[in-house]
Amino acid sequence: MATDPVATWRASLENFAVLLEGIDDWGIDSPCPGWTIADLLAHTIDLESMIAADPRPDHSPYWSALPHIGSDFSRMTEIGVDYRRGWSRDDLLADLWATHDRARARIDQVGLDGSIPWLRGDTPIPTLLGMRTFDIWVHEQDARVAVGETGNLDGPGAANAMTYLTAGLPKVWGKNVGAPIGSVLHLTVTEPGLQGECWIRVNEDGKASLVTEQAADLTVTMPWQSFVMLGGGRTVEAGVVDSVVVVGDETLGQAFLDSMAITP
Repeated sequence: MATDPVATWRASLENFAVLLEGIDDWGIDSPCPGWTIADLLAHTIDLESMIAADPRPDHSPYWSALPHIGSDFSRMTEIGVDYRRGWSRDDLLADLWATHDRARARIDQVGLDGSIPWLRGDTPIPTLLGMRTFDIWVHEQDARVAVGETGNLDGPGAANAMTYLTAGLPKVWGKNVGAPIGSVLHLTVTEPGLQGECWIRVNEDGKASLVTEQAADLTVTMPWQSFVMLGGGRTVEAGVVDSVVVVGDETLGQAFLDSMAITP
């Protein structure tokens, strides 16, 4: 039975908000570089406001105080976060739901068969809402890691994350790592949460692609949450690194782990 993208989008926000309401200190750092738990929520509000077609904040951050910003994309997403820094918990939560209601109204107006301009161009509504569900779920995981509260490791947001992160692995293996032509990576993701495995091979043109099961030059096994943290380019604790098992070429294995960041 097909899932309703609007319902899963809303549910992801509710899960995130319920988690945050139970956290006392929103000023603690999250694994998302440069962002506190409050910043994760501010970012979520900002992207909801883009769906709602709200005017962008007329705000210029003090960039020299934000060393985690390293690209034009991150500068763009930081503006809405920095604009909301210093807001109270109640104001942030109220803004989340008011902004989401405007975003929902616009989606209802456009319809699921339509599309709207988004971060990288005109995007079909179901694709956009899948991206939002993924992003919100990942930031929920950021908050959970920050406070040591494991949970919600499966469901629609997790499924979207698995699809998105797996699709980015060929670029990691072929371009970021620069693995030799013909080399095969076998990645296995284990529970708790989602599990699965895939094989990626570097083709004769130097580009890599997902392939069917075959002998691998490098086998990497890691828990689902570690895959999310590394694939998301998060700042990770020693426990995440220690959870990864590498069999095969150690140099390629280290290069793969160092290059796993897929999200912008």
